[in-house]
Amino acid sequence: MRRLLFGVGLAVAVAGCASTEAPAPPSADRAAGAAGRVPIGRFFANDQSNWHYRVSPDGSRLAWVASHRSRATIFFRTLPAGEVGIVETGSPRGVRSFVWAADSRRILYAQDTDGDENYHLYLTSTEAPGMLPRDLTPWPGSRSWVARVIRGEPRHVIVASNRREPTVFDLWRIELDGGEATLVAENPGNVVEWLPDWEGRPAARLRHGADDTRVLEARRDDGWAPLLTLDLEEMESRMLGVTADGRGLWMLSNHARDRRALVRVDLATGALVVVDEDSEVDLDWVTLSQRTREPLAIFAAPDYPRARILQPLLAAAVARLTAGGPAGVQIVSLDDDDRRAVVQTFTETGYAHYLVDGVAEPVLLGRSHTMAFADALGRTEPVSLDARDGVRLHGYLTRPPGYRGPGPLVLFVHGGHWARDYWGYSGPVQFLATRGYAVLQVNYRGSTGYGRRFMELAIGEYAGTMHDDLVDAVQWAVARGIADPARVAIYGGSYGGYAALVGMTFTPDVFACGVSVVGPSNLVTLFENAPPYWRLTWRPRFTKYMGDPSRPEDRARLEARSPLFKADQVRKPILIIHGARDQRVKVSESEQMVDALQRAGKDVRFVVLPDEGHLWDYGNWRNSLRHYGEVERFLAGCLEGR
Repeated sequence: MRRLLFGVGLAVAVAGCASTEAPAPPSADRAAGAAGRVPIGRFFANDQSNWHYRVSPDGSRLAWVASHRSRATIFFRTLPAGEVGIVETGSPRGVRSFVWAADSRRILYAQDTDGDENYHLYLTSTEAPGMLPRDLTPWPGSRSWVARVIRGEPRHVIVASNRREPTVFDLWRIELDGGEATLVAENPGNVVEWLPDWEGRPAARLRHGADDTRVLEARRDDGWAPLLTLDLEEMESRMLGVTADGRGLWMLSNHARDRRALVRVDLATGALVVVDEDSEVDLDWVTLSQRTREPLAIFAAPDYPRARILQPLLAAAVARLTAGGPAGVQIVSLDDDDRRAVVQTFTETGYAHYLVDGVAEPVLLGRSHTMAFADALGRTEPVSLDARDGVRLHGYLTRPPGYRGPGPLVLFVHGGHWARDYWGYSGPVQFLATRGYAVLQVNYRGSTGYGRRFMELAIGEYAGTMHDDLVDAVQWAVARGIADPARVAIYGGSYGGYAALVGMTFTPDVFACGVSVVGPSNLVTLFENAPPYWRLTWRPRFTKYMGDPSRPEDRARLEARSPLFKADQVRKPILIIHGARDQRVKVSESEQMVDALQRAGKDVRFVVLPDEGHLWDYGNWRNSLRHYGEVERFLAGCLEGR
């Protein structure tokens, strides 16, 4: 196996014939893109933007993530304008997110090792920022996260962890000062999700039932009582919180309906009442008030994002911030009194964070660094089209400023498949747009957000009608003079990486080249090498949608839909990128595909990042620069002949 390895002290070998030289200047028909050729580092170095702003529970402090010493870490200050402090994590990897402890002076954040996704929880103090954080979950091979910050009880936090058994997660109560961990809810081997109440006590859970059902259960003095039985497709249900009177449960659920709605479940009887829904799509999220424990904001995204803010003062502030054109909004943080909130607004060119405090004018906390070169970025518009069998598809088209088609187009395929594309800022999409490429994203059948019926159209359709949707989207762009049919690339990660390999093997005449990032090549080995904690969650869904490789007839069908066995059909260049520490899609998925392509004499370039896992959200921004540098050179070669 020849691999291109990035890292200190690692040898370099190149597979395939792609050039390693810097790209030549853009051609004439990419003049618009040339004018906006923003350096890769401006998108992916994480050295200029601040994000993930969080106000403390008592409203006295603010913390956020920004770059320090070439990696992302936590910054903090007292409000309104205290001195800024910085958390030194002692790790070469960046911090992705954090939560405030209930005492409003300590912070908890998660961090893994070189992308292995075995996240440990660390505790740091804003009153002793020079002290190295303490690992609260120093359990080898385990994965942990904060399940509940207990309001009004600052000494403890509730944590979910698979410390005891790798395939399932228990609830632990961890004492923050001494680190003592007490098991408060042991998983009997079939619980897939826990919900602690506002005081940290286990209140509800989703248990794996017979025939891959989910049973919603409520806590009783003598154990657990079943309330509702959800089928596998209702796995999209999300427990949000217990009502203020303790008698109900707020959920996002599609139980016995097509689209996911906000519902209230009676914890005594299981009676379900629909409280709110969108007429077109699933509800994406509901923010609960920290004070009243009632819904405060409801979000959906049929094309452009929609938000309904139910608190009048907050609604007035959001209306002022989003006036003047399409814009999305998120309520990213609230204090315990709902007095101070952090609101994020966003468009396709960037985002901004504001501190909202009652009737006072919102205070700008920071804008994304992309606002400085917004004129060079593309504009994203919602699009829709009919697939060849009449199924209505929705997606987004981003065109560089001044783009005159037909020209080069990148079909950018989202992962999942249990996910979807949204309107808003995307670093990879805008990076491609500044290189002069139109970018098309399509929510192919099986994508979330469009209801159960649309999801279930994907059953048995890997490399089938799911891929037809992508090809139909390309033909739609060609028919409208957007895309040059000879210059269309397919690019994606995870399922999107698989889709790229399918595009290059099953439909080799459609695409000029493909980029597969952490993409499965054999659906059988993907299933067999899945992480142990997927046993109750994703494995049943894979079995429903793809098949069970333990059954010979399913195994044959899975292999027939795997790009690995069609490597000889490839006609155009392929770039394959993988993180060596990937636990979801093992690097062996790419290794075996590269072996097959090389044996068949095909043009393939293989890049392995040894200190990363399931790529896209990089723990080390230098790997991000390497990734997109490879993509830039590769696409310039196959779409521009350079």
